[in-house]
Amino acid sequence: MRDKFAKQLLDATHKLDELSANEVQILLRRAALRIDNRTHEAGKTILIPEAMELVDDFAREHSMSRDEATNAILIDWGVSAGRIEIDDLSDDED
Repeated sequence: MRDKFAKQLLDATHKLDELSANEVQILLRRAALRIDNRTHEAGKTILIPEAMELVDDFAREHSMSRDEATNAILIDWGVSAGRIEIDDLSDDED
């Protein structure tokens, strides 16, 4: 099977009694997001409502659009996690 997640779902059907409620919830949420993403334009990021609320709050607090806030949050996380260096960021001041 090409799709690793689809295989995980099928495997889970054979061992439901071994899975915790939390594991089932995670699988169902991932499945719902994947199904929902098929109804949206390719290349768009779909946030769960809780994440969207956090991004929107951050955007309001910093007078940013949702896209700007999402980028700021991800860049901040990337820098703090050591996944990107501040020197690697391009200047938008051109």
